[in-house]
Amino acid sequence: MAETLRKENVLFLEYSIKRVWMAAGASKIHANYVADAITFAHKQGKLNQGLGVYEAIDIALEMGLLDIKAEPKVIAEGPTWATIDGNRSSGYWCLNMMADIAIEKAKTQGIAIVFGGNHNDAGSFARYVYKAFEQDMMAFSSNNTVPLAAPFGGLFNKLSCAPFDAITPAGDRNPIWTSVALAEFYDADISEAASHNKKLKGKWLIDPESGDLTDDVRPYARPIEDYGRVWDCSAAGQIENPRTYALNMWNEAMTAIINPLGVPSTSLPTVEDIVDGKDKNTSPTVGGSYYLCINPSVFGSIDQVKARSDEYVSAVEDCPPRPGHSVRVPGSEGYRKIIENEQMVDVLTNHWKPFFIKIANRYNLSEKILRDEFKALNA
Repeated sequence: MAETLRKENVLFLEYSIKRVWMAAGASKIHANYVADAITFAHKQGKLNQGLGVYEAIDIALEMGLLDIKAEPKVIAEGPTWATIDGNRSSGYWCLNMMADIAIEKAKTQGIAIVFGGNHNDAGSFARYVYKAFEQDMMAFSSNNTVPLAAPFGGLFNKLSCAPFDAITPAGDRNPIWTSVALAEFYDADISEAASHNKKLKGKWLIDPESGDLTDDVRPYARPIEDYGRVWDCSAAGQIENPRTYALNMWNEAMTAIINPLGVPSTSLPTVEDIVDGKDKNTSPTVGGSYYLCINPSVFGSIDQVKARSDEYVSAVEDCPPRPGHSVRVPGSEGYRKIIENEQMVDVLTNHWKPFFIKIANRYNLSEKILRDEFKALNA
């Protein structure tokens, strides 16, 4: 059986991502944002938000949906809010700007929200909310996606599979950190299952003709030539729980309904539309985003906030486990990995090859060339 993981120096990954994105035409600051978020995901252990997620902006660039030369701009703002037009750039640049502005405004105002729109994929939102955590603040953030989930009881995809991240200040214990997708699966789960002949973790695929549910991706998975993470799927995705359905639609309201630049997921192109060039209006792959930051120190003692968080987390972690189970706080394993800052990280092999063979080669680069450059710079 082929190995599914490999170990790699995260600094080499960071260098390679920067080098390739700049070779594609990006500015240094843009490349820094992309590489930082992708390698942060590797440090955290979120491998499907790691190197393979670069494919999303690469496809958008190749299809003419992403303008690599464009810069996001603030188009309106007040003391506690702002709106940023991504100008069809990547979400990596736009979300970093949104986070920085929201954090700065929250320093004095206590709470601030920044909306974003007209931008492409942003990768892992863990990186953006962590910027607030580093300033002893709370943040939650998301964007919507192309249609990847059916309405509860529905037959075809109309809804997002939105990433959602939220984190609060903490003292000596793990922070309260929520990092979830607001649907059962997304494209990377399809590619992982199909590539390694595995089933999904639940019967979440909806057959487009019968409406039957299945966990077998093989009849529906559609690979995109020479890519490893981003796949299409002819079956819709089931949202299994009404609570997830409600949260999904609430998040759509935040990302696209009240957002002045927002485009709902129901109006975004599908993966098939994008890859086949059916999205003739060159609209970006994201309909809208938001970043909300809260500065507890404006309302009271930040030391007390941290103490309460530590006390709460300790009480949860100290709860006696059921037989055969363990008790842990969500996000604790990823936080531990971030703090330990290991230089060698895991990378999925089916994400490695497309980046270093298909994508880098487009700019006359290769793994060997990039390694030689990296070694020379660090000699």
